[in-house]
Amino acid sequence: MGKTANMQGRQRLLIEYFRRCYQADSHDLSLSNIARLAENRCSFIAEQDYLSSGELYRIPLLDASAKKLIELADAYRKERQLIYTSFFICGQLSSQNGVINQRKLFAPLLYFPARIYREDNSFVEINTTDLRINFSVLRLVLKPDIDSEVMDSFPQLQFPLDSSQLADVGRWLHEHSLLCGLEELGRWPSLQSGTLIRDKTNSSQPELISAAAIILADRSRGSRGVLHDVRAAGL
Repeated sequence: MGKTANMQGRQRLLIEYFRRCYQADSHDLSLSNIARLAENRCSFIAEQDYLSSGELYRIPLLDASAKKLIELADAYRKERQLIYTSFFICGQLSSQNGVINQRKLFAPLLYFPARIYREDNSFVEINTTDLRINFSVLRLVLKPDIDSEVMDSFPQLQFPLDSSQLADVGRWLHEHSLLCGLEELGRWPSLQSGTLIRDKTNSSQPELISAAAIILADRSRGSRGVLHDVRAAGL
């Protein structure tokens, strides 16, 4: 009996491990270029990143764009997921495969699943136990001579974010990535405006920007089925 219980326990741990890897690797969401999303599916946060820093556990959603986003989140729960993002990678990425190709990046680096909480007003809260890293976009900005296995060495981040963790991120990005603007890590938790961030998508080199936003992101079709099966099995 004890042996069977131990085996079941190990199986559950393995399933949980692979579930987390699947989610953390960003294959369940389309997040390389959120400029493709309608503007009413992205609401930038002003002034300070109160949620990722742990200073506040929820923030009010008062402006018109946020209210429209709330309506959409309610209407498309299965196809889309509400997330809260911290730091953006923006700019043009050049790749050379016989010809020079340009790819526009407008993507969050870090994000949390989020939910809307309603009292007299509407608020957004984040799942502080599920801080995710957008590894898909990080792979795109690795230096050409860097093997993708280096992703395994990306700093282990935990909520709440702080300057010490971000310093580790800065060192890793400086060594392994093509990103410029890494001084933005020192700006945080102060945030750049949404207007400036959108302008940065035309930069000739990918940049890191201290910004936060609530985004209604698309789930990939494959992930909808996989995550549904995992949840239905109670795993």
